[in-house]
Amino acid sequence: METDTTTGISECKISELEKFVGRKVKIHGWLYVKNTVGKISFLRIRDSSGIAQVVVRKDRVGEEIFEKLDKLKRESSLVIEGVVKRDERAPGGVELGAESLTIQSPSLEDYPLRKDLSPNLVWKYRHLFIRSRIMSIILKLRSSLSNMFRNWLIGHGFFEVDAPSIVTAATEGGARMFEVDYFGKKAFLTQSSQFYLEGAIFSLEKVFCFQPSFRAEESKTRRHLSEYWHLEVEASNMDFQQLLNLEEDMITSVVNEFYDKHRDDIRRFNPGFKPFEKPFKRITYTQAVELLKDKGVVIEWGRDLGVKEEKLIATTFSQPVFITHYPKQVRAFYHMPDPENPSVVLSADLILWPYGEIIGGGQRIDDYKMLLERIVESGYNPDDYSWYLDLRKYGSVPHSGFGLGFERLLAHILNLPSIKYAIPYPRTQTIVYP
Repeated sequence: METDTTTGISECKISELEKFVGRKVKIHGWLYVKNTVGKISFLRIRDSSGIAQVVVRKDRVGEEIFEKLDKLKRESSLVIEGVVKRDERAPGGVELGAESLTIQSPSLEDYPLRKDLSPNLVWKYRHLFIRSRIMSIILKLRSSLSNMFRNWLIGHGFFEVDAPSIVTAATEGGARMFEVDYFGKKAFLTQSSQFYLEGAIFSLEKVFCFQPSFRAEESKTRRHLSEYWHLEVEASNMDFQQLLNLEEDMITSVVNEFYDKHRDDIRRFNPGFKPFEKPFKRITYTQAVELLKDKGVVIEWGRDLGVKEEKLIATTFSQPVFITHYPKQVRAFYHMPDPENPSVVLSADLILWPYGEIIGGGQRIDDYKMLLERIVESGYNPDDYSWYLDLRKYGSVPHSGFGLGFERLLAHILNLPSIKYAIPYPRTQTIVYP
């Protein structure tokens, strides 16, 4: 809020109008709804903070402005000065009686978006759809949730580290990568910043990043994006059980704080949502397979769990579920084999339904020879990972880490129909514009 010392007019957001009842203010906004009756126009004006009712009288603003206003189309941008009055019928219980109105920029055509849009139009006009009230709320919630994760990690001694998006080798075995021509050399868009964070633990010990990851999987489900925001964490001298406790503490604390701060908005999307409670359910992969068999699913030990299996496991329990100790053949080469059973690795997925895996992580191999053997065993060229192997040559330490799919978590909390609503401009197999 700012006050012009020469005129005494306060410039404010729509959400602040109630503080200025009986006073003259200036607001900036966009025309949302217009209804003209005789010499009075009733406007609904929106800004980033909310919607206000503005009453425009012809004898107050003048005939010229009133006639221009009559021709204005939705989303025209306006600057309005007037006195704030109480009116319980208006949004927020107040309305603005316009004394002057400036048309900053009129909409040149009829606004193409209406209620009950088809999904195809939502994605075609995504650049306009983010102006909608629903997306405005989602984007505010997204911003708040990401800040809460950052603040929690920083408050627990972690340092934020930036990692490159252009890389030369895969992090996740089996996940397809986007290839790019990097000045005549083959490179890829990163699947994960994990390796770079592992390098940073030898400097800062506890690190995280929050940035995009890219997966070139040909998937069109509600759960998948080709470009998604990835919260990744790595910490030195942290074993597998400590890692699971960290994940559980972080997501429980942050989601509870998020719910406490935004309870009304969250309930608008998901009336039945309940914050997470510790402890989470923990089952091994082997126990998961037995559970699935008991429910009539035909599955052999050693096969990775798919969407149907994850759904059945997640819906069996009324809380988040850690699935741990996966067979090493279905996990990436860097996962530490379990010393008590080397056929499985110290890795875990946190499962929530309907969005499935929210977090994937585990303890990393910290021994040079063991990591080299796993790289070769997995069919990769050790030369492509020479710098990653270097991390084990000079004072290696036990360490663990995880990656959290940010849009999946937000979509779960808000019960969104698709993960594509959880990000401003989604990128999928079929969406790359705008």
